[in-house]
Amino acid sequence: MTVADERLRSLAGASRYCRTVVQVPSPARAGDAFVRAIKHEVERAKHRVVIPTDDVTLSLLSEARSQFEGLAVLPFPGAEIVQMAHDKGALMSLAEEQGIPIPKTVVVRERADLERAIRHVGLPAVVKARVSRLRVAGQWRSGGGTHYVHTPAALERACRAVSEAVPFPVVQECIPGDGRGLFALMNRGQLRAAFAHRRIREKPPSGGVSVLSESVALDPKLLEDSERILEALKWHGVAMVEFKHDARDGISKLLEINGRFWGSLQLAVDAGVDFPALLYRQAVDGDVEPVFTYRLGARLRWWLGDVDWLLLRLRDKDGVRPRLGALREFLRPAGKAARSEVFRRDDPAPATVELAHYLRDALRGAIGKVAR
Repeated sequence: MTVADERLRSLAGASRYCRTVVQVPSPARAGDAFVRAIKHEVERAKHRVVIPTDDVTLSLLSEARSQFEGLAVLPFPGAEIVQMAHDKGALMSLAEEQGIPIPKTVVVRERADLERAIRHVGLPAVVKARVSRLRVAGQWRSGGGTHYVHTPAALERACRAVSEAVPFPVVQECIPGDGRGLFALMNRGQLRAAFAHRRIREKPPSGGVSVLSESVALDPKLLEDSERILEALKWHGVAMVEFKHDARDGISKLLEINGRFWGSLQLAVDAGVDFPALLYRQAVDGDVEPVFTYRLGARLRWWLGDVDWLLLRLRDKDGVRPRLGALREFLRPAGKAARSEVFRRDDPAPATVELAHYLRDALRGAIGKVAR
């Protein structure tokens, strides 16, 4: 395996399973140069498959697909499909057409839509960018995060802030309940593998990436809805379909689709669904045998992410008791089935690199606060 990264010292590049590390230009700051570097490396080393691992590289390579014809297999959809999956407004419209439950949603294109959002979505509400990253003048900017608002004035401020990064923000209802993700491998619109987990703890605690997760049985309804939306997109390759289980009515509602490998990928591999290997074999051989069974109850803990979760909970202003509860929860054993997401005894170097990056960022943050 060859890892291409703008840094020579990356987690994947430090792994014993990485044969070569190739330094390439930043995809976020120099997209065209990044694509040229990837193409050069493919031509030089005769790589058979190219797999992007984040939204920016997926977008760039999907747009440059024609440049790789006859050189390597790109196991993901074309640019138009990728763009639709990444656009939360377009995705919600498609899901609604397919009869898939979604949160109450309004895309704010003009001032009148703010009033419509208050009437249709209600308050409190969630304001987010249509896409997590947007390319402007050749560089990719962040979508501006997620805002939880409780008043009309706060809604207007949040929409204005998000619009400065990405036009036409999305306003959605706040859904009480837990996040649920279904991971899939599609072969030109046909489901070939699926896996599900539950998030026990997330960073931030209000909802985000999982820091402690557990493999669970496939929910027939989530599987049906995930397969339906991915078929409608004519999706090819891997995807994470994210839902929020609504505690009010017991219905899981579609939030987004991530068309690349996800943060808790290692949990699926540990449980018996090796998505990277399946994706590679499908790309090389054209298809794979379907995989829909795996070990239930496997757990994965991202230790440094869990430390961040604890620090965020300890900053809560809800009193001493919730903070003590968070500390007890953090210290409680995760169970014999739990494994570390990054540290593995047979491959410890990635965890060393991660810790070095974590401490460096923490030190820079502390210095920045002192400087202010």
